[in-house]
Formats: sequence, structure tokens, C-alpha cells
Amino acid sequence: MGAMATQYGALVHGRRVAADVASSVEARALADGQLVALVAVQGDLATPSLECVKGAFARVEAASERAAVTLATAAPPPPYASGVAVVLVFGGVAHVATTGAARCYRERGGLLAALPAGAHEVMPGDAWIAASHASLVVGRRFFTTEELADGDAAFRNDGLDAALASALAPYPELVAVAAAWVR
Repeated sequence: MGAMATQYGALVHGRRVAADVASSVEARALADGQLVALVAVQGDLATPSLECVKGAFARVEAASERAAVTLATAAPPPPYASGVAVVLVFGGVAHVATTGAARCYRERGGLLAALPAGAHEVMPGDAWIAASHASLVVGRRFFTTEELADGDAAFRNDGLDAALASALAPYPELVAVAAAWVR
């Protein structure tokens, strides 16, 4: 598969009621390409828990299902991290893993679907989402706008933020998401 342009974003939306949430897009160079991690966490200590996942990501040597599971389980146990969602994107494959109530999603062909753990093919037009909660409505379009920021930079983790803000506007509950939109 040839190189695909991808935009990234991470956003926290809604009002905090109980547990906190955090999300991030992380990237690191591997010998044969760039590995990107989409991570969303919920829990009493979501931000420090996210830092634990980011620390584990710094030690990942290859994209694999095992690496995704390692990242999802790198955070402390509940209630500190009550859910972690990880999507590892490398080339034409996304490796998905979750713990607790966090979920991963893919929008393809205008329909959002929750994803089981494992490896999934990445195709142009896909949107990949790691969410702190299983509250996104599946079976319909998630992204409601085609307006994206300038994607000229080699890696930007804010290029999708405006589209994420628009997509999450109807959701009143607190949710953190990290996303990649493959163009």
C-alpha cells in the first residue's frame, strides 16, 4: 500500500461528573516507518495513567496486537484507570486493544462501528478512534464535517481537532477521544 495522508487529533469533550478522562496522539519512528498510537483513558487519575501508557509506547519496537495490549494494560488498575483504548496504526494495519469501559471505533463508508481487539486493515477514507467511553453512537456517520486543517506537516496531532469538536458537539457526557483520519 502506498503512503496515505493522515490527520490526527485528540480532544476532551463534555463536563466532568465523576472520573476524569485524557487522550493523546503519539508517534515514533521505527526502522521501517512511523508508528502512531491513539490513546484514550478514563479513571480517577486519567492523566497520570495516560503518561504510563505514553511511557510504555516509548519502548514499543514493532506494531503488533501484543504491543497494543501491552499499551492498554500499562496504566494502573481501577479506579486510577478504569478504561484504556489504544489504536496502533502502522502502514496498512491498525492494532486495537481496550480495557474496562473504553472502546475503539472505525468509521468506514459513513458508518461508525465498534471494533473488537485485534488487527484491522487500514483503507483510505477510514477514521480510527480511541474513546475513553463506549458512548459513541454506532451505525451512523460520526464525522459531520469535511473541514480539516492544513495537512502539509509531516506529523501534526491537532489537524483533526475541529472535526472532532464538531462530531462530539451532540454528546453531553464527558469523553476523551484520539483519532486518525486516513485520506
